[in-house]
Amino acid sequence: MDCQKLKPWPFVDPEDLPPGYIKVGESTQKFGPEVSSEIWNFYIKSSYLIINNKISLPDRNGKTGRTAIQQYEYPIEGARWFVDTVERFFLPPDHPNAVPPDKFNVRAVVAGETLGVTRGVGFGGDNIPGYSFDNLNRIEHSTLPPDGPFCEMFLMGDPWLFDDGLFDLFKEIATRHEAGEF
Repeated sequence: MDCQKLKPWPFVDPEDLPPGYIKVGESTQKFGPEVSSEIWNFYIKSSYLIINNKISLPDRNGKTGRTAIQQYEYPIEGARWFVDTVERFFLPPDHPNAVPPDKFNVRAVVAGETLGVTRGVGFGGDNIPGYSFDNLNRIEHSTLPPDGPFCEMFLMGDPWLFDDGLFDLFKEIATRHEAGEF
């Protein structure tokens, strides 16, 4: 599917939040008991949901204090669409709204942008299945190269999504938006 690419959203520094951004949640992605974790921040700006994290990079060649930001943007209506779409993967195969067993992704235009949910075997790390929340209109970007021709794909392993509360956070953001809170 060929989608028009939209202008990249400006990076948000969680330590220096620009005016007009509302923090609506955060979630910690854990990589195992012996490995560090990353905090992902969820913001609302106008009618968009912005998900990002800022990480410290290892010292290299005397360069200390370096950081990198990863960021993904979606129309705020995408939060409800993501929740509803992931739930379709759990419906019985004969349910009319179920994702067919041989299909691994679903796409739709939501608020003018082509969004997707993809089921992947290693989206949570080595042999850890999960989902990605895709925006086919936006090029993946990070302060670390390579910025490239790939669409934004926010990868979430099943443990983070379902055991550590990330799916509940998406539900909460969708409900708050529908209640007119932002």
